[in-house]
Amino acid sequence: MHNAATHSAVSDALVALAQSTPDAVALDEARSAVLRARQWISASSGTARSASGDGRPAHLMSGALQDSPSGDARTNAWAHGVVLSNTEPDLLTTPILAAVIAWSDSQPAAQSEQVAAAVAVASQATTRLLDAIDSPEFRERWNVVSALGVLGATLAVSRLVGLDAGKMRHALGIAATQAAGLARNRDASLHGIEVGKAAADAIEATLLAKHGFTSAVASIDGRRGLAALMAYRFDASAITGESTAA
Repeated sequence: MHNAATHSAVSDALVALAQSTPDAVALDEARSAVLRARQWISASSGTARSASGDGRPAHLMSGALQDSPSGDARTNAWAHGVVLSNTEPDLLTTPILAAVIAWSDSQPAAQSEQVAAAVAVASQATTRLLDAIDSPEFRERWNVVSALGVLGATLAVSRLVGLDAGKMRHALGIAATQAAGLARNRDASLHGIEVGKAAADAIEATLLAKHGFTSAVASIDGRRGLAALMAYRFDASAITGESTAA
C-alpha cells in the first residue's frame, strides 16, 4: 500500500523562493512585464483575436472584463490570460501576469511594488520548475505555459494574499491537481483558453488554501504527484539546489 510522503523538499524550496526578496534586476524585469501586460490588456478592449484568427473565443472571454463584476478576479484572470496568450503564446509567465493583475485590480490596497515582487519570485519559481521537468516528450504532450504556469501563478497570488508557508504549500498542491493543457491545441484558439484557465485556477487554489482546504504534501514530486504523472524526467535539484548524486 502506498504511504503518502510527509515532507517535500521541492514544495519547501518553491515556497521559500516565493516568500523571498527579489533582487533589483528581477524587480525591474517584473515591473516592465506588468506594465507591458497591462498595455496589451487595455489595448484589447474586448476585441482581441484568437490564435486561430477567428476572434471568437478571445472576444468572448475578453468581454468578461466588461460584463463581470469588477471584483470577480477569477473571471478577469481567465480573460486576461486569453488576451495575453494571443499576444505571446509561448510566454511562460502569462498565467502569472494575468492572475496577479486581476487579483491586484480587485484589491484597492494592492501596491505596485508588491505586485512586481510577486511576479519576480513566481517567474523564477516557474523557470526552475521548467528546468526540472522540461523534455521534448513533455512539450509534445502538454501545454507548458498552462501546465506549469498555474503553479507559478499560485505562488504569486498566495504571496499577495499573504498566505503563510503552510497554506502556501497547500495552495501549490491544489494547483498541481489542476495542471493541464494539451500541446495539440498550440495553434488553436483553445490554447489561450487553457492559459487563461491556469490563471483563474491559481486564484481559486489560493483562496481554497486560505480558507482551510489542504492538499497532499508532495503534490509535485511525490510518487503519484505532478512530475510522476506528467513528466518524462524530473530533476528535483533544479528546484532545491541540492545535488541528488550519490
